[in-house]
Amino acid sequence: MYKFFLLNSLMLLWSITAIAQCNPEDWIEWGYDWGKVIEKEALKLFPLSEADEEIIGDSLHLQMIAKGNVAKNHPQKATLQRILRKITPHVKRKGIQYEIHILEDKKVPNAFSLAGGHIYVTEKMIDWVDSVNELAFVIAHEVGHIDGKHSIAKVQKLLLSETALSHKYGKEYAQMVGSLGLLLSSPMGQIDEYEADRLGASLAVKAGFNPRDGLNFFERMSKKESKNIIERIVRTHPYSSARHNCLDEYLRVDLKK
Repeated sequence: MYKFFLLNSLMLLWSITAIAQCNPEDWIEWGYDWGKVIEKEALKLFPLSEADEEIIGDSLHLQMIAKGNVAKNHPQKATLQRILRKITPHVKRKGIQYEIHILEDKKVPNAFSLAGGHIYVTEKMIDWVDSVNELAFVIAHEVGHIDGKHSIAKVQKLLLSETALSHKYGKEYAQMVGSLGLLLSSPMGQIDEYEADRLGASLAVKAGFNPRDGLNFFERMSKKESKNIIERIVRTHPYSSARHNCLDEYLRVDLKK
């Protein structure tokens, strides 16, 4: 019976991995994919409701405000909100309330999301994109991280680590999630990025945007990257050229775009 259970478990893991991978022949992604499957199973030990997630997200957002670079009245805020309002009706997890914020940073083109529906886009990213469709893909990608439970998984991983060390389950969410800096210093894994690209593309299509502009985004990003095997293993995001190729295939084969 044990051997039968083990065999079936391995077959299940293999099938999940085969579906999740972007580049099946890439041994690095193959290893990360297996690790992601095991991680998801472990995190089921620490379930959090959408209400819990929003409480955590709001607490983290207050920490972001305390950093002093969240714009209060930015002229581009209305544009980002309009894009977000077109995307969010198509998410799977309807209990999450999404909010988008602009960070006063004119140097680094960046966007990221936190558990509970908070999305942040830097001023440089808004200036750097070439079209509304490209900006919509960036925002939809971040929505994909939240809807795909990548953001809350980071909180769950901190819970898992804390419990493993202290054997206690803290009741105060601020203590459970730890510092905001710790969360932001461990960006989404490479497999999560591929998945968020797919989720974002699908959301963008449903919202009436052209996700193919996301390919232009990755083409420009790839010109800023240098490649070597060590960096390939330790980096938290796949190379933009790999994301471009993966997204292009998904758009052609799955979305017929």
